[in-house]
Amino acid sequence: MATVGIMNWVYVDPIMNGILLADATAVRDSTEMLSATEQLGDDFQIALARYMQGIVLVHGQRAGRDAGLLLLTDLREAGRGKQFPNPGLIPILDIYIAREKAHAGDIDAAVQLSRDTSARLFAKGPFSWHGIATAVLVEALLRRGRASDLEEAHSAIARLAAAPTDPGFVLHDVWLLRLRALLANARGDEVGYRDYRDRYRAMATSLGFEGHMHWAEEMS
Repeated sequence: MATVGIMNWVYVDPIMNGILLADATAVRDSTEMLSATEQLGDDFQIALARYMQGIVLVHGQRAGRDAGLLLLTDLREAGRGKQFPNPGLIPILDIYIAREKAHAGDIDAAVQLSRDTSARLFAKGPFSWHGIATAVLVEALLRRGRASDLEEAHSAIARLAAAPTDPGFVLHDVWLLRLRALLANARGDEVGYRDYRDRYRAMATSLGFEGHMHWAEEMS
């Protein structure tokens, strides 16, 4: 079922990177794909369909978030076995489990897991996941808010800024504006915060990145 891979390309990376919102259409399409794949697909395709729906749900409405996290954590547990068909998914599963730990208030665990996973991702080379991995780490650090956390957040942002990309690649640029705004706010730098926030809003709007536009509007 090549359609599973196509649907992942259409929804997963764009939603993770703030290009698309996890709207009702994404939920419906991922639900239908999961149902069809569980009836007709092999283990690889079923895991990919569960991964897709998990990512869509954790980015969507609160009512579906727990179900999305359960899909992702179940996949991660399966990933501890030698026969897991999709080992390449494990880093992003860890990032999203860290993200949800932070939302649930388990900040220390979120920081440790996102720190370790981000380090592994950056060590392996270019990935479209570097932005979301850095965002999860930085936002967890800023939630904890120690002086050393702010310094680590600064270093994580600098690492993303230094990551090599192809010409015209803008995903890191928009993430960087968001994260620099959040760090400035955490440091009490109101002028810097407003500057980065406004530039973030403008860039997200100019690119038509629905997720980033939504997140930017939430920044007061």
